[in-house]
Amino acid sequence: MLIVASNSSIGLARKLSDILGARLSGCSTKRFPDGELYVRIESDLKGQDVIVVGNTRSDSDILETLFLINSSKENGASSVKLVIPYYGYARQHMIYKPGESVSSRAVLKTMENWADEIICVEIHDKATVGFASKPFTNVEVIDSLGDFFKDRKIDIVISPDDGGFSRAEKLAERIGSRALYIEKKRIDSRTVQMSLPEDDYSGKNILLVDDIISTGGTIIKAIGLLKSKSAGRIYVTAIHGVFASGSQSQISAVSDGLWVTDTIDGEFSSISVARDLAKVLDR
Repeated sequence: MLIVASNSSIGLARKLSDILGARLSGCSTKRFPDGELYVRIESDLKGQDVIVVGNTRSDSDILETLFLINSSKENGASSVKLVIPYYGYARQHMIYKPGESVSSRAVLKTMENWADEIICVEIHDKATVGFASKPFTNVEVIDSLGDFFKDRKIDIVISPDDGGFSRAEKLAERIGSRALYIEKKRIDSRTVQMSLPEDDYSGKNILLVDDIISTGGTIIKAIGLLKSKSAGRIYVTAIHGVFASGSQSQISAVSDGLWVTDTIDGEFSSISVARDLAKVLDR
């Protein structure tokens, strides 16, 4: 078994390599003078069962990951499993306005040309799974989150919306807490009203959990609501820390702790999903 990693996922790939006892291949990437990307896997791929680990967060990530799975197949790999820790471009799974692209399907179908199987971590919109024509596994990482927070004396786990309530419930059960969600009401195209459910928050330790933190606006508003209710410590976690426009600094400044997983490597990526992925890959 050989593990190949894109530049966006080297840290996670190293952890997978250690757990699985698999060799991690070196890779070379460069840009030609006209800006085109060059990718080369530095190991003999013939007859190998290859695991490619690569994100699709940015256009560049997509191209590098695509080249890695293509290179694996073109150079004789017997099988190629693609691990996408953060599946970018999963938001648009249908046409909302005439002329739009169904980006989640476009990315998936492109990857399926060379990947025999795709494994991702908590995809943003599960409708994408329905587009798959090859084995597709969406991995939940509640156990890893639970292990990280089980000794932090969390009183309430809160989802910033009802869509993530199931995740909050599972995590709360795992750490012996209870779960709530913040109610959202759209006032107009630019204004969303958020309100906490009736409860006693005074002095309670709160864990806000979401699947993706992008701009951080919703999380920061939620922290403000909880502080107005005299909550105790307010912690924040998420599966994918995108942190657009440096929002991690803003969240860290107003919370008592910020931790996300290592699907996207960064300053606050303290919770590893490597064991969750290794369990699936071991099967």
